[in-house]
Amino acid sequence: MRSKRSLQIGMMLVTAYLILAVIWWTWSLIAYGQKTVALEQSWLNRDLAHVETRLELLLRTQAYPGQDAVQWKNSTYTCHTAQLLGDLNDNEHHLRVQADDQGRLSIQGFQEEIQNIEQRKKSNKTKWLAEGMTLGALLIGILIVLWSNLNNILRLNQQQTNFLLAVTHELKTPIAAAKLAIETALKRPEKEVNERMLVLSKQNMNRLAKTMDKVLLATRIENKVFAIEREWIAVSDVINEALNQAQVNPESLQNLSVDVPSNLYVFGEMNMLATAIQNLISNSIKYSEENCVIINIESKLGNDFGFIWVIDQGYGIAGSERKMVVKKFYRVGDEHTRAQQGTGLGLYLVNQIARLHGAKLLIEDHQPRGTSIGLAFKLQDFRME
Repeated sequence: MRSKRSLQIGMMLVTAYLILAVIWWTWSLIAYGQKTVALEQSWLNRDLAHVETRLELLLRTQAYPGQDAVQWKNSTYTCHTAQLLGDLNDNEHHLRVQADDQGRLSIQGFQEEIQNIEQRKKSNKTKWLAEGMTLGALLIGILIVLWSNLNNILRLNQQQTNFLLAVTHELKTPIAAAKLAIETALKRPEKEVNERMLVLSKQNMNRLAKTMDKVLLATRIENKVFAIEREWIAVSDVINEALNQAQVNPESLQNLSVDVPSNLYVFGEMNMLATAIQNLISNSIKYSEENCVIINIESKLGNDFGFIWVIDQGYGIAGSERKMVVKKFYRVGDEHTRAQQGTGLGLYLVNQIARLHGAKLLIEDHQPRGTSIGLAFKLQDFRME
C-alpha cells in the first residue's frame, strides 16, 4: 500500500511538472514572438527615419538638379524627380518614395508593413497557442494512459497478492484437515473412526481438487487453449450436475427450490455450464447468513433471451462492485480477515463461460434482499421440446 501511494504521488508530481513545462514553453514562444514584433517595428521606424532624412538631405543639397517642382514637408524644391525616386527606391525594399500628380512626395509602405507585422504577430500567437494546446492534450492523453496502466498494474499486483493468500489458505486448509484425519485414523484404528476420517479426508481432497480445477480452467480460458463442444442439453440436467459438483453441506440446500421445465433445452457444453451454475450456488451459500440459506433456481424464455437465474437472499453485491466482481482474482474485503473461503475466480469463470456461449452475465438486486444472478442466452440457443 505504501509503495502504491508513493508511485501515485510520483506520477502526480511528474504530471504537474510536465504540464507546467508545456505552459512555460508556450508562454516563452509567445513572449519571444512579442519581442520579435517589437524589434521589427523598431527596425521599420528606423528605416522610415532613414528614408526621410536621406530624402530631405538630397533635396536640400540639390543632389539631382532639374526643373521639376516637388513638395516635401510644406517646402518646395526643384530637382530631377525620376532620377531622385529611382535612386531612392533602388536602395529600399519595404518603403518607397512616390510623387503624386501635384508633385507632393510621400513615403509609401510603412502602414502596410505595420499591418503585416501585426498580422504575423496574431498568426504566430495563434499557431503557438494551438501547438501548446495540442502538445498539452497529447501529453495529458499519454499521462492518462500511463496513469491507467499504472493503476491496472498496481490493482493486478494487489489482486495477485490476494489470490496467493487465498490459494495458500485454500491449499493449506484441506491438506491440514486431511493430514489430521489420517493421523487420527493411524492413532485410533477403530473401524468407525477410520470410516469417519476417510470420509473427512475425501471431502478435503475434493475441496483441494475443486480449487485446482478452478485455477486450471481459468488458465485455459485465458490462454484460449481449448474449444467447447456444444450440444442440446436439458437445463434440468445442467442444474442437477451443478448440484452434484457443489459439494456443500446438504443442510445448506434445504431451502433450495428449482423451477426449471423438464422439456427446456439449452445449446451448450454440459460441464462448463454446470461449473458456472455450481459457482453461483456456492456463492449464494457462502454469502448468506448461516442457517438462513434461501436459493431459487429458475429458467424461463423471454422475448429476446433465455434465462437461467440463481436467486438468493444473502448479503447482496453493492452496485459499485458489480463490474469488479467478474474480474480475475477480485474479492470484496480483506483477505486477511475474510472468513469465507474462495480464490476470487468464481464469478470470473462464470462470466468467461457465459462469453464462450455467446451469453451475458446479469447481476441484479433481489427484493427484499439478496442478489439475482442470471445467464442470458440468445433465444436461438434455447428451445422447448
